Amino acid sequence: MDDNTSVLEELIQKNGVGTGTLVGVDGNAFAIMGYTQGRLRRAGWPSEDISKVLEISQSGDYNNVICTCMAVLDGE
Repeated sequence: MDDNTSVLEELIQKNGVGTGTLVGVDGNAFAIMGYTQGRLRRAGWPSEDISKVLEISQSGDYNNVICTCMAVLDGE
């Protein structure tokens, strides 16, 4: 397990997941991150934890953005 995965798991354990799905969201990476940011704000995540999720999502390629954002949303 890499470091980013463990950080994400800790953040999810601390804050829960946001309600939302990426289905229907513009496929642009920044649109996906913006959508995820908004859903996490609505779920009550602290801004520093949201920033960490966005930082992790940008630490790789486009697939990493998708996987990271999907990990913190419940798919509903």
